[in-house]
Amino acid sequence: MPGFAYLAIFTFLALFPILNPPAMAPVFLQLTAQVSEHERNRLSRLIGTYTFVFLTSLLFIGGWALKLLGISIPVISVAGGLLLFHSAWHMLNKDERMTDSEKRDIQSCMMDKAFFPLTLPVTAGPGAIAVTLSLVPPGRLMDPPVLLHYGAVACGIALAATAVFIFYRFSGAVIRKMGPTGAATVSQISAFVLLAIGVQIVWNGIRGLVHSL
Repeated sequence: MPGFAYLAIFTFLALFPILNPPAMAPVFLQLTAQVSEHERNRLSRLIGTYTFVFLTSLLFIGGWALKLLGISIPVISVAGGLLLFHSAWHMLNKDERMTDSEKRDIQSCMMDKAFFPLTLPVTAGPGAIAVTLSLVPPGRLMDPPVLLHYGAVACGIALAATAVFIFYRFSGAVIRKMGPTGAATVSQISAFVLLAIGVQIVWNGIRGLVHSL
């Protein structure tokens, strides 16, 4: 059980910086400025739910698809870790995640865009996909240890999706309390943690490749 809790927390810590709810909450608030508070609350719930369903489905289906394509988990770990490192570097340098034209395109017919593009790729983009795939365990799904691994990662995904919902749902109040400085600080700390996790995932992938020789 301690291993289960560790893996769930590790998954959450890996996904939280790349989903980055503190930084994306102001974007969500800006995109939904033209809808009512009730619709905004509903959107936040839908996005949180879709984030969990999408990433969990990717976790279970992705492992099978990778095996079908002949791509090993260590290779995905290295590729995903490098992508996370790249994303974290841009976050540390405060690069914009969305352009102004992309924001304007999304602002029409908000309720029809809860999954695409508000969940994918605005919230759960390539970085989140890479993290999820890098956490797919080797082995057969029905083996008890492997199944337990899947369950722990799914719990971590649930925690990360809940964080997305909380920050989006209470984005206005949270941002007012944190202020621009607080939100920027959380974003920068998250980016640094993501940078370290990216290095760790790359190292795990390299170690897996070396052991497979």
